[in-house]
Order: sequence, then structure tokens, then C-alpha cells
Amino acid sequence: MSFSAVPFVIVDTETTGTKAGRDRLLEIGAVRMVNGTIEDRFSALINPERSVPARITKLTGITTGMVFDRPTVDEVLPAFLEFLGTDVFVAHNVSFDKRFLNAALKRTGHEPMANDTLCTLRLARRLLTGLRSKGLSALIDFYGIQIEARHRARGDAEATAVVLQRLLRHVTFEHEIDTLEGLLTFQHRTYATTDAQPEHIREIRTEVLPDLPARPGVYFMKDRRGGTIYIGKAKRLSDRVRSYFRGTGAQPPRTQKLLKAVRSVTWEAMDSELEALLAESRLIKQHKPRFNRAQRRYRNRPFIKLDLSHEAPTVSYVPYIDEDEAEYYGPLAGRKQAELVLEVISRVYSLRECEEPQYRKGERCLYADLDRCTAPCVDGPTEAYTAAVDGVRAFLKGQDRDVLTMLEAKMHEAADALAFEEASRYRDMLQRVERMLRRQEVVAAPILKHHAVVLEPGAAPDTWNVLCIRFGQLEEVLVVPAAFPPEAMARLEARLAVHFDPDAEQPAPYRKPEVDALRLTAQWLHGNRDTLQQIRWRPGVSSEALAQQIRTRALKSAANEAAHPMDASAPASSEAA
Repeated sequence: MSFSAVPFVIVDTETTGTKAGRDRLLEIGAVRMVNGTIEDRFSALINPERSVPARITKLTGITTGMVFDRPTVDEVLPAFLEFLGTDVFVAHNVSFDKRFLNAALKRTGHEPMANDTLCTLRLARRLLTGLRSKGLSALIDFYGIQIEARHRARGDAEATAVVLQRLLRHVTFEHEIDTLEGLLTFQHRTYATTDAQPEHIREIRTEVLPDLPARPGVYFMKDRRGGTIYIGKAKRLSDRVRSYFRGTGAQPPRTQKLLKAVRSVTWEAMDSELEALLAESRLIKQHKPRFNRAQRRYRNRPFIKLDLSHEAPTVSYVPYIDEDEAEYYGPLAGRKQAELVLEVISRVYSLRECEEPQYRKGERCLYADLDRCTAPCVDGPTEAYTAAVDGVRAFLKGQDRDVLTMLEAKMHEAADALAFEEASRYRDMLQRVERMLRRQEVVAAPILKHHAVVLEPGAAPDTWNVLCIRFGQLEEVLVVPAAFPPEAMARLEARLAVHFDPDAEQPAPYRKPEVDALRLTAQWLHGNRDTLQQIRWRPGVSSEALAQQIRTRALKSAANEAAHPMDASAPASSEAA
């Protein structure tokens, strides 16, 4: 009989001690589960006809006063037996709960339970061999189960029901057991006979996983026809790919479907996680593997454009970066964030919002009357307008935090005036702008003026990765020995001279593929800002000077690490070369 249709009654008891003949039941909790769904619940506190020991109260929260006027066990057991019926009796360490219940049944003149029993502790010991502890607390943490009333009978019974669901998936996938008879037999198998898994999983574990390098990279999971069905990136290929094949039955359903289909795993090792991140995004969009749900297509990621070609510069948002003299900041998350940024700029800096033909008319418009524009169309751009443009630039670089102070003041003003809807709008605006400024701080430049080298510890021991970023894009990852010997310095200087040529032309317009790479690079720099060191490059700085600054920074960082090995890594630096 398939266990998908079998009713399981998952039981937990709380007691006054650990000796069934001497101690007494305090509480019985149970849930009935059919095909993974809890259909009914039972819970009863029991008067043990004695005081509750202090250690039990400390563990469960149950006091003598709580059970003083509760029914005794001879009143509760009939209702529990009716709830249990002939269903399978399940518990975590089933012998403990069964022993206490049968002892109580014997004292009250009942026959012992004759139900089939299933122990989730036994199942866990045979299925999760790599998990150090198989106690209920350890399994709750392992599976990430949210539980209320831990160490109360009903709460623990519901948690055990979730554990049972996961273990049933595991035994079905790895051992191809789907009947109640097979399941009841499996829990009593010796450990030597439970280490079975599908042949294709066994082959991958024995023939592929040992060869995985401890380096960043991209991995490819393929089906029996050699088609790529999943592409992923890893900071350490050995750890990430192995994680799929540990406790396969405990994986989410979609991952289990992937593991049923996969027949081989290949990979491409790289020097930096950023390289892997960019390659993963590009390859997913190219191959569109059926198990990849994210990053399958390019999305619109707008930029804030500070157009300096006009007499009175303007600010707007655009979908791409063009070949012009404007400054572009971003990319942003989407149109709504771009509109929010423009609204903040309009309210704080009062740059003109009119189109060029209207500007040339020299007539005041509604925005000027609302004090949202200084009307440069009438008197021409003033020093105040130039200062406002500089303020917008500082804001978009993440360097002007006064905007946050202004938005917070507006929020409090609205709240004091009981305009709560307006206050909540300012609150949301404040939070979104603050998040944007934190990300912009890392780049701190228009995209086409973001030229920097980024230092990170190399994947190989005693090496540094030097990431060359030009025009906001990752150009190359150079792996340099930590001692920076002369021959390594010569190679470093030569490559820096190529990437940081002051006469290099600005790239062609950035469209969706380039914008996607810009977004991923900015996200990665922000997410790893506490462990990276960024040295900005400006035209006029020679490759020799830049290489020496890289060497000095790396050696200083290594010396600090040696002197303070337990300290957290220093924050990312953004000093200019």
C-alpha cells in the first residue's frame, strides 16, 4: 500500500520524568497527517496526581498549578485512543512515547497499543548520516522549521510531522520506497544496507565530486542526452556542487526533480566570484536551461542621465547609455526607482524639467511658480544653478547625505500634522533613497568614469586577485603572487597599461547585455564592500604608479591580517591612485 494514502498519527508526550513505571504523563499532543497534509489535531494536559518537578517546568513551562484541575490519565486515554484509531503511530524516538502510553494503559486496565509504529529518529539515523545530531531540535534547525510552543506536546508533534514529510521525500528519492510495508521495514535496516542511492547519483558522487576544485566558477548540470538543464555559479565549486548531493531527499521538490534528471556535471573554474557571476548570467540567457527560473532574459534597468550639453544642465532617466558627453548613474532597479530619484532631485535641487524648445522661449513655467525650478530660462544659469548641478552630482555618487536629513524632516512634519499618508510616503522614499545611496557609495562615479582596480584574496593560497574595472565593466582578473616578485610586477604593469590607457575610447553604447553586466558588477562590489579594497584610477596616473600602489596596499593588508588575525576585514577603500 502506498504510504501517500496512509494516515499517520504523529504523537508527542510530556512527562514528569524518564521512567515509564515510576513517572507519569503530563501532556499528550497529536496530529493526523494524510499525504503531507495535517487533517486533525489532539491536545490534552493531564493531572499526574503529583507535583511537577522544577526541571520539567523549566523545560516545558508546565507547572503544577496548570495541571491541578485537569482530567487524570484514565479520563484522557479513551479520547486519545479514539483519535489514534488503527492509524500508524509515529513519534520521534517512538519507544519513549509508546512506553509511557502503554504503562498508563496498563495502570488503567487497557490493553497495550497494537498499531504499526514508525520512528522518525530511526529514519533520520539511516537517511541523514552526515548530520551530527538527529535529535528533534537538530532536525528543526536542519530543515528550517518554524515552530511555536517548543517542548510542548502539540508543538513538537507538529514539528515532527514536518520532519516526517521531509524524510518520506528522502526515502522515496534515494531508496525508491513508496509503500508502507517498505517504510516500516526500512526503519529497522542496518546502517550498512541503507547507504543506497540511484545509480546516476552514486556515479556523480564517486566520479565527479572528488574532482571539483575549491575555486570560483560556473557549473553545468546535464541530462542523459547531454543537454544543459541547469547553470549555476559558485564561490567554491567543491562546496556548492556537493551541497546538491548531500541529503538529496531533504532538498526542495524542484531540486529533487533536477537531481532525478541530471546525469553529468561539468564546470569551468575561474579566478574570481565576479567572473563567475557575470558568466552565469550570460550563459543562462544564452542557453535558457529549463531548471533556471531567474536571469533568463534581460530586463530594463534605467540610468539617471545628467545632461551637461545644455546651457542649463538637465536630469532625466533613460534605458541605455549613449555615446555623448552626459554623465550616467546606475543602473537602477527599475522605472519606479528612477522616477523616485527624479522626484527627490526635483524637490531638493530644483533643476529645470522643461524641454529645450520651451527653455529657449525664456518664459517662466508652472514649476518655477511652485519653487521647483530656479527659472534659468529667464535670467540664465546662475552660480546657484551651477551649485545645484554639483549637488545633484554628489547625490548621485552617494556622497550627499543631506537629502536623507531633509526627507526625514519632511516625514516628521507630516506626522506632526497628522498627515499620515504623506508621512508614510516620505518614509518609503527615505528608505529607498538610503538603499540607493549605500550602493552608489561603492562606485562613487558616473558609470563611464568608473575606473578602478579591486583587490581581493585569490582562490589559490598566497595570491591576490587584481580586478581591472574600466568604464564600469570588468576587463580582466589578474592573479598576482602575494610577495609581488619583480617578474610579477612587470606583468602587472604591462596589463594595467593595456586596461588603463588614457587614450582608450569610450565603449560603444551600452545596451541590455552591457547594462546587465554593470548591474551585477555594482551589486557584487556593494555586497562584498567590507572585504574588498578599491583603488580608483584617473588619467595621468601611470601603470607603474598604479602597480606600486596595489603592491603597497596588498602588503599592508597582509601585515594587518598577520598582526590581528581575529579582526574582521577592513572596509573597502576607495582612495584614488
